[in-house]
Amino acid sequence: MTKLIYLNDTYLSTLNATIINELNDANGLAIIVDRTIFYPQGGGQPSDVGFIKSESATYKVSSVRLNDSGLVLHYGEYIEGTFTMGQQINLSIDLDKRIVNARVHSAGHLLDCAVSSLDLAHLKPSKGFHFPEGPYVEYEGVLENKNDWINPIQEKINDLVKENIQISNYSLSFEEAAQKNIWAPAGKSARVVDFEGFDGCGCGGTHVLNSSEIGEISIRKIKVKKGVTRIAYALK
Repeated sequence: MTKLIYLNDTYLSTLNATIINELNDANGLAIIVDRTIFYPQGGGQPSDVGFIKSESATYKVSSVRLNDSGLVLHYGEYIEGTFTMGQQINLSIDLDKRIVNARVHSAGHLLDCAVSSLDLAHLKPSKGFHFPEGPYVEYEGVLENKNDWINPIQEKINDLVKENIQISNYSLSFEEAAQKNIWAPAGKSARVVDFEGFDGCGCGGTHVLNSSEIGEISIRKIKVKKGVTRIAYALK
C-alpha cells in the first residue's frame, strides 16, 4: 500500500519518497511510490497534478488514481530521463490547484451544514461533485418551492463562512463507523471530517483548516428530479 501523506496536511506541497514500481495499463504509464502527497481522484474531488523528480529525471504527473490494492498510481509522462526501482525522488504538487480543490470540497461539506441548520433534515446528502467546474451536492428528498430557498441557503452558508468554524478529522474503527452509519472498508478504519458543532461524515479528501478559508459562496441553482434535490454552488 502507498502511505497517504496528504491526509495529514493539505498544505504540504513537496515530499521525498522512494520508487517502488512502474507500470503501463489502459490509462497509460504510472509511477508508484512508497508514500505520496498526490491526492488520487475520488469522492467527487479531482486529483492533484505536479512533478516527480530525481537528479537526472523529471516526470510530469497529469492524473492520479488509487487502485483496489491501496496503491496510488501517478499517471503522466517522462519529460527527461527515467527512474529506477528503489530510487529516491522528490514529489511536488501544484499547490494553487490543491488549495482551490480543497476550498471547493470544504464548501460542499459546509453546504450540508447550512442545509441542516435550516431545518431541512428530510434532505439526506447522497452525492457530491467537487470539481471547480460546476460543483454541487445531491440530497435524497424533495425540496418544495426550490427557488424560494436559494437566498436563505446562500445567506446561511456565508454566515457559516464568516464564523471561522474549524474543520477537523479523526478515525473511527470499522465497528464505530458502523454504529454511526458511516461507511468504512471491511475491517478497516474510517476517516471522518467535520465542522465544529456539526455532524461529521466519512471522507478521504483534502480540506482547508476552517470555513473562512473557503471564501464567499453563491448558490447557483436548485434542481429537483425523481426524488433528488441537487444544489449547485460556486466560489466567488
